[in-house]
Amino acid sequence: MANQRKKDHPPVTELEQDQPEIQELNIMAAIRQGPLPPPEEMQKYESLYPGATKSLFDNFITQTNHRIELEKITIQGDNKRADKAQRNSFIIAMTILLLAAFLFYIGKDGYAIAAIITAIAPIIIAFISSSIFRKKERDSKQL
Repeated sequence: MANQRKKDHPPVTELEQDQPEIQELNIMAAIRQGPLPPPEEMQKYESLYPGATKSLFDNFITQTNHRIELEKITIQGDNKRADKAQRNSFIIAMTILLLAAFLFYIGKDGYAIAAIITAIAPIIIAFISSSIFRKKERDSKQL
């Protein structure tokens, strides 16, 4: 194999070894914003593959509708969970407040006050933490 290469290529002279090899490298970059290519590229795609632009737009529309539907499902689920949590919290708080009223009635004032604090503290904490979370979410969407 090595003998064939020597036969196919002429020997390199000392003059040829001293000459630098010139190479040219072209790099092209494109930055685009958005899901679709610019119109010029769309025309090129259409000329190479008829119907490509329609296919790209159809896929774009289908994907957009799919994402919107997923967001709706997520928001609806979040709202249902929030409603259930509020309803359950209300039931627990009212039960504890009824227990506190009963404890006041039988003369256990210290236990009654502790029960009232136990019922009200989580509601206040939940309100404050949800307010902070909503503010952070609004701030992140404004960026």
